Amino acid sequence: MQPQTVKSPPGLNDESTEDKVSPSKWLFENRIWNIRDTAHYTGYAVGTLYNLVSKNLIPHRKKRGRLFFIPFEIQNWIEEGDLE
Repeated sequence: MQPQTVKSPPGLNDESTEDKVSPSKWLFENRIWNIRDTAHYTGYAVGTLYNLVSKNLIPHRKKRGRLFFIPFEIQNWIEEGDLE
């Protein structure tokens, strides 16, 4: 009788068996974004976002001097496009 080779199921021999969450999935699991999260998602520079906020051209919230963004509002804002 010859020894048999048994293959492990895919992923069993990976260095880490923990679920890895992609950055974009992680962003949408958060209910509120800060300026850096919003910059990462939109591709805009942080300074550009501050400029858009100052002109009230992007949906945002302010609380005690901090700036917050709601992910679905940002997604809708992007999908609406330029309405000029």
